[in-house]
Amino acid sequence: MVRRLVPFLVAAVLPSTVLAQSADRALLTELAKVKAVDAHSHLLINRVEPAGKALAQQRSATDLPLRLRGLGPEWARTWKLLYKVNVPDPSDKRFAEPEKRFAELQQARELLVEDLGAEFSNHMLDLASVEMAIVSGDPLTGKGLERFRFVPRADVFLRPFAQDSAEALKPFFIAARMYTLPKGLDEYLGKVVTAALERWVSEGAVGIDVGISAWRGLDFAEVNAEVARAAYGRLVIGGEFGANPADLKAFQDYTFRYLAAEAGRVGLVVHVKTGMSRDATGIVGYGNPILLGASMADPRLQKTKWLLVHGGFPFDKETGPLLLRPNVYADVSVQDLVRSPTELGESLRRWFELAPERVCFATDAASDPSASQLRWPELTFLGAETTRAALAIALSRMVSDGLVTKAQALQIGKGVLRENALTLHGFGLQPPEAATTAERVDR
Repeated sequence: MVRRLVPFLVAAVLPSTVLAQSADRALLTELAKVKAVDAHSHLLINRVEPAGKALAQQRSATDLPLRLRGLGPEWARTWKLLYKVNVPDPSDKRFAEPEKRFAELQQARELLVEDLGAEFSNHMLDLASVEMAIVSGDPLTGKGLERFRFVPRADVFLRPFAQDSAEALKPFFIAARMYTLPKGLDEYLGKVVTAALERWVSEGAVGIDVGISAWRGLDFAEVNAEVARAAYGRLVIGGEFGANPADLKAFQDYTFRYLAAEAGRVGLVVHVKTGMSRDATGIVGYGNPILLGASMADPRLQKTKWLLVHGGFPFDKETGPLLLRPNVYADVSVQDLVRSPTELGESLRRWFELAPERVCFATDAASDPSASQLRWPELTFLGAETTRAALAIALSRMVSDGLVTKAQALQIGKGVLRENALTLHGFGLQPPEAATTAERVDR
């Protein structure tokens, strides 16, 4: 399957790189052969349509970054490959009926899901030349899930006093044999937070997903335990709404560092959202990765491994120096969906000149209920295509400048697409050829 797809993948990526003639076609061909690991995704297992779609208010195309509007020729190519459907390009007169256009596309998606059943997600990954996806969400097990790993969402532990957190906390309360938040911080951290992390590890989780930058900045200061305990005590009584901002920050600062330290102790990678969100909402400055510097320098957190999801973009320059820490990695998710290969290639080169071993491919692909064109299979394919093109551009220029050899460039590219994520999360995959040989031996 991989070898049959390689010529198409190269042909698909090349139109995106025409404007960058310095990209080496031979290098791009080799990168197209690499079965990638998507280090951070929000894909839906064997389905496409998100929950709550009927209730979601549809956003105007101009509220989204240009590449996410579903209007460029790359979208028409992607839909034809994934769903075998010809969707008119905006330049086509048939595009005057956008609602009909997306209705036909949705029907093609749903028919394919029905036809492929339990093989749908695997098939979509194959078309993007992705072997494994690390998915945000609670761990799942069962037949057909061998290509997925999971990073449960841990934000609820930082916002336990919020009204919308009560339902999410119920499973943790039940496991701890309690009915509500404990009165003391130490009991909360031990019986709820630590217990949850340990349970997730036993269920096969490989990390935790922290998206707190949607609500506040990533500047988690060091807080005295007594101050944090006092703040927690007041918050338990009064709740988050109308709480003293100093109390809320003290609790979150202390709990974040505790959470990160415990994640490091039990072997879970901290996937922390940085930079802008996929839909460009929220306060972007909250996600500046440089704000994490003090936490990363904490001696208690040196065993904690970090993945800077989104690579901090648009603060990707600030991300670079953080990668010199041996336990800090960054991915290209969202960037490979909203930026061109040329622009992403510039950022990759800056990172490569510092720590190429700690850069990972990822997409953050999700099905967005407020935009009919944004579904995880399309975003996975486009993200993989863009990353391969950007790698070819960045690495070809580094070869041309005499910084690396062609062999070294290819090794860096393979690391980004696959090996670095495997190293970060502490597991390995057999190369496809080795896996095939093993199957023959088993038989």
